[in-house]
Amino acid sequence: MDKLVENILSVYGKANRQELEDGRKWYKRAKRQCKALATEQGLPVRTVVGVVAATSPNLAWSRNVHTARQVVQGFSQGIDVADIENCSAYPANRSKGYKVMATANRSDSITKVLNGPKITAFYDNIMGGDSVTIDGHARNIAYAERLALKDKRLSIHKAEYDKLASAYRRAASLLGIKASVLQAITWTTWRRINQIKV
Repeated sequence: MDKLVENILSVYGKANRQELEDGRKWYKRAKRQCKALATEQGLPVRTVVGVVAATSPNLAWSRNVHTARQVVQGFSQGIDVADIENCSAYPANRSKGYKVMATANRSDSITKVLNGPKITAFYDNIMGGDSVTIDGHARNIAYAERLALKDKRLSIHKAEYDKLASAYRRAASLLGIKASVLQAITWTTWRRINQIKV
């Protein structure tokens, strides 16, 4: 068996009952939060999910929806993207959120704006698809190492992204679950094992 698959399965094997449950429900819960924000702001869900995905890099989920709200409100109020106060998203990701707000309300248009494999997969997962979101945590799990999220080695190029996504798919196939669910379960488990605050 491939070492990456072994490492992913090893973390999965350490999941407790609560982590298995949380992982299975993670993306559904995320979509419910996006729906609530969409209702509050009078927007289509996929637009809000697009803004959430656009602003997600290096943001804990606990900050992600709040930051997306700031970007949505900034765009709606005509505030210059650079002038959104106390916004945690990187400037380029805020701009991407504004572009999502300005684009047609179609998944293909939104994913074209999102562009990057991680944020496009994150968008798809929240919307209910089975892409594999490979962020720094997912990469660390697959390599069985803990690099800080700002470490340059966590800048994942396309070939590596595809290799890691494939490893998650193979591991998920062995377990008979969706790859997106496996990624969420291993992330909740990894967070506990490594005492990562979110």
